[in-house]
Amino acid sequence: MWLSVSDTCHRALRCVLRAGLGAVAFAVLCACTTVSGGSSGAVSSARPFVFTGLAGEPDSLNVLVSSSADLYELSHLYMSYLVETNDRGQLIPEIATGVPTVEDGGISADGRTITYHLRHGVHWQDGPLLTSGDVVFSYRAQMNPANNVSTRIGYSEVDVIRAPDDYTVVVHLRRPFSPFVTYFGGPQGYLILPAHLLAKYSDLNHLPYNTRPVGSGPYTVVEWRRGDAVTFAANPTYWRGAPHIARMTYRIIPDPNTRLQQLQTGEADAYFDVDPQLLPQLRALSGVRLSLTPVNDLHVLEYNVADGIVGDVRVRQAIARAIDRRRLIEAATHGSGLASEGDQPRNGWAYDANLPAIPYDPAAARRILDAAGWHVGPDGIRAKNGRRLDLGFAISPQGINGSTLVATVVQRNLHDIGVDVTIKQYAPGLMWAPKAAGGILASGEYQLAYYAWWVLGPDPDDSFQFACDQLPPAGLNDYFWCNRRADAAMHAALLTTDRAERTRDYAVVQTELIKDLPELTLWQVQMPNAYRQRLHGLAPSPFGSVFWNAWQWTLDGD
Repeated sequence: MWLSVSDTCHRALRCVLRAGLGAVAFAVLCACTTVSGGSSGAVSSARPFVFTGLAGEPDSLNVLVSSSADLYELSHLYMSYLVETNDRGQLIPEIATGVPTVEDGGISADGRTITYHLRHGVHWQDGPLLTSGDVVFSYRAQMNPANNVSTRIGYSEVDVIRAPDDYTVVVHLRRPFSPFVTYFGGPQGYLILPAHLLAKYSDLNHLPYNTRPVGSGPYTVVEWRRGDAVTFAANPTYWRGAPHIARMTYRIIPDPNTRLQQLQTGEADAYFDVDPQLLPQLRALSGVRLSLTPVNDLHVLEYNVADGIVGDVRVRQAIARAIDRRRLIEAATHGSGLASEGDQPRNGWAYDANLPAIPYDPAAARRILDAAGWHVGPDGIRAKNGRRLDLGFAISPQGINGSTLVATVVQRNLHDIGVDVTIKQYAPGLMWAPKAAGGILASGEYQLAYYAWWVLGPDPDDSFQFACDQLPPAGLNDYFWCNRRADAAMHAALLTTDRAERTRDYAVVQTELIKDLPELTLWQVQMPNAYRQRLHGLAPSPFGSVFWNAWQWTLDGD
């Protein structure tokens, strides 16, 4: 049973006061006053708007030191970014008054100086104004080696950052870095943190703030009941005006079937990022809407190019032609996945629509392996110089729903051309751990792997995945692929803001990826979001968050 509004607020307020977090207590008090009084513009609900889905339990509510990709989604409820992406995938201003460009003078002609002008009158949820000092502090927190951040890509290009006044931030780069605006306080980067609360700490890894953060977004964090739920209340001081929905609850439910059941019974109003395996049942539900949003999320078959067997491009080519991707997409996504090639999403501006599609052609796959010296033995499995063609396939079922199904389909397809595949399951913490921690991918302890990688934001740069200088432990090039032509194009694309030039550069990268095949793109995700018809205004961003416009959402019957 859910507590009443006043009980929830009073209980949360008592907990906060006992913890000694006066700033957060102030935010909770404001939110409680808004909900019970109803005079701020927020709509009072009989119960909170309840949603589930995403990846489950976050490890922190501070995105800076979190390793949870889906915390980015939640953070839009309570934090702010300089720039954001809308439902059309366009960069739009949030705390900045505009998106810096060369045309408006926000980016210098040489691409090395970026100027941001901040909105006046944006308050932190405990009262103080958000200023340029907070932006500068957030950058320094990102670069602080004591903070356990997931990436510093782009930030290391900063030479000098300064705040000439409370509402101006000027960033000087060591060299041009074209994706900088999407990284620096943008959809591919960090959020803005409150310097008045956090600047006194040497690191931000294990603070009470990380469980009940103070932000500047449309909602305040009221309570995080671990293993159960995170509760949010409308922020009456939000600069756009108080949200229409007074309270939201993120219900943490690990099991996808239970999530669907709660949506069906009305215990949950929305199930975001639905497990595609549940789409047939979901489509049969009455009173529930389903949206499919193409996102920058590619499911891929990774090859370890440094391996003695799959290091041979002919083996990679044969495997690619042996996989029936059309049937795999239907089985794994029930038609929600989009057939795609290369490393760019089909709805991204850098996608090369002229890329040749790798066909499903088992006969050609067999010919390629024959020519490479892998011949079928008496047991139907190929061998070369006395070595059987058996490959290990690394998956993480706990990390990616449907991994076992995908691996089984691939295993069957490859067996048909004489390749024996052993499926090896790993926990997410081991599969994607850094090289120093023995990560399976980063250490190269695999031959094939199933992976879903998500590059948030509209910029097509993914050099951190494929550049020659990004091999582990320096970066995330777990393919161990180094193609000099693609590498030169990736770096050239980072030195100009001219979109036509960058499009040509990324076309080169995509062509080389198809030729060398360090990875085979299985499909691009269309994220399924299911919600009851009482919710209005949902407009997921294809390169950002489903919550980017949550302050505009409304509910029937309130």
